[in-house]
Amino acid sequence: MKYNRIPFLRFHLPFFFCCLFSWFKISSVRTLRPVFYYCLFLMFFASCAQIVKPSGGPQDKKPPHANSYTPDSAAVFFKSKKVSIVFDEFIQLKDLNSQLVVSPPMERTPDIKVKGKVLEIVFRSPLKDSTTYTISLGSAVVDLHESNAVPDFKYVFSTGSYVDSLWISGTITNAFTQLPEKGVMVMLYNKLDDSIPYKSVPAYFGRTSASGAYRINHIKPGIYKVFALRDQNGNYKYNPGEMIGFLEKNIELNNSQDNVNMLVFKEESSTQKLKRAYQNGYGKIVLTFASAAERIHLRSIRKDAEPIGTSFVERNGKADTLTYWFVPPAADSLFMEVGDDNKVYDTLRYKLVGRDKFLSQHKTEKYLLKIQSNVSGMHLFDLNSQLRLSFSAPVPGGIKDASRMFLTEDTLKDNLFTNGSFNFTDDIKRTLSWKYDKGSWKESRKYHLLILPGAFSDMYGFTNDTLKTDFKTTELRFYGTLKLNVTAAPGHYILQLLDDKEAIVREESFNNNHEFYFEYLSPMNYKVRLITDSNENKKWDTGNYLKKKQAEAVIYYKDPITIRSNWDQETVWIVK
Repeated sequence: MKYNRIPFLRFHLPFFFCCLFSWFKISSVRTLRPVFYYCLFLMFFASCAQIVKPSGGPQDKKPPHANSYTPDSAAVFFKSKKVSIVFDEFIQLKDLNSQLVVSPPMERTPDIKVKGKVLEIVFRSPLKDSTTYTISLGSAVVDLHESNAVPDFKYVFSTGSYVDSLWISGTITNAFTQLPEKGVMVMLYNKLDDSIPYKSVPAYFGRTSASGAYRINHIKPGIYKVFALRDQNGNYKYNPGEMIGFLEKNIELNNSQDNVNMLVFKEESSTQKLKRAYQNGYGKIVLTFASAAERIHLRSIRKDAEPIGTSFVERNGKADTLTYWFVPPAADSLFMEVGDDNKVYDTLRYKLVGRDKFLSQHKTEKYLLKIQSNVSGMHLFDLNSQLRLSFSAPVPGGIKDASRMFLTEDTLKDNLFTNGSFNFTDDIKRTLSWKYDKGSWKESRKYHLLILPGAFSDMYGFTNDTLKTDFKTTELRFYGTLKLNVTAAPGHYILQLLDDKEAIVREESFNNNHEFYFEYLSPMNYKVRLITDSNENKKWDTGNYLKKKQAEAVIYYKDPITIRSNWDQETVWIVK
């Protein structure tokens, strides 16, 4: 705030001259002089005491500047326990925990605090001899009012006679998505045994930016193992479950190097563990494991117990979650063993809900088998799709009564189900698909789906309720096509066509060169991903550090491919 005299000059100056003129008129009357002086004083004081806001100015966009360092930056023979850095304005620290990098790491992280314009760094553990240290605060130092950050602020010093000057830089990328990885630590070890990232902190390290780029400065010449690590617990060591990347060969640093790039991946867990198990309804137990549970078995461990009837094991996409569907025995408890060929991981005991009690708890639900279809009156049905029915429980007997199922075209009464065939698409028989054997879907046509009660019966003997849906198919001219010619080195590959949300639209395996022809594509931008399927198991495999195995290579076509309605797109991809 400031005082402003302008109002006095603008509004009261004419009045002041009037008063002055009047003074001469009444100067002969001495008794009125004191009153006149008093009023004049009040008028002047009131005018001068008006307070207004200061006028605005340009926004301060200039970051703080370090005026002095004690000891000096890049000091040698450093022995101080504290560093003081004086800035040209008041400062504060913002997001220090994620920005601070001390390389090489110290036993205890230094205390860093602000006092007005002064940044203090207090060391809490001894410094190594003949070592160059870099304390990087990133953009954590900002001014007090506008939060303008000092970019990439560092303090460097050496406990020896010189400051090391070598550096390495590069980019860290996700091995599968091929996207840059932010906040990954890049670590250099001068000890070269394979177990070093598990048990020791690095000699030097840096952290990647949002673009996946990193640079580690002030490195001593020597031979180093190089790793990339998403250090989730902040202990500067590799713990299974964290993302890791590595160079297959050690690097010898005599000169600075750039383009030291790595791909990071998460290893498959080598140790299996049952993380959680719970009963999720009548005849249904869900088990979650630490890694893929493809060889897990479940068996009853009570010899005198009534045997379990029909059962199915359902695995999710990653195979680390199993759903055990079973017909409960008459006994009120279930004792189970969970293990594989070599080890028992856990034993489970559950108090079972009997059928009568379950039915009494759901007495308002006449039909307990739920059916969902992939057709809807809210969306046009894809001409290239098969009709699918999904069930709330396995249906091992398949269709119980086909006479209760109808699919008709709007203008016809014939049941189209007689022109096609049904097939289960999964081993546990929860998803049933139908496709035309005679004919095909007609474009821009209305269809009616009707499934009456009793058409299906699940493994528990529960039947379905009525399902009725009207839907319409898409026009043929809505779609586009893609002809894709791929030329690659000899080998085995998986080609995936992805939509704008990275969901897989089409997938095919092939060897060497191949020509793909994709029809019935909705208009949008697509991505094409190529996986080098080295072991021919038709899936992407991650890497393993101790086995010196990198993740299988993933390559994306350089640009999105635009598919337009009623248009044929031809693309040639020479994979390098």
